[in-house]
Amino acid sequence: MKKKAWKLLVKLLGKTLLAALIFFAATFTLYITNGENKLIYYVVRPFLNRHYDSQTRDRRIV
Repeated sequence: MKKKAWKLLVKLLGKTLLAALIFFAATFTLYITNGENKLIYYVVRPFLNRHYDSQTRDRRIV
């Protein structure tokens, strides 16, 4: 029974470490390529500009 538990633990630990390594590689690549800023600049900013430009203004800045 103990050997089964150890095998299951090692298998689970291996999968967890593999997932952590893949996650680290993906976030490291995103950081190196400056991907988060590119995503904000090309996707989020135009969406926010359209949203705020379409709102009606009740006061004008003079």
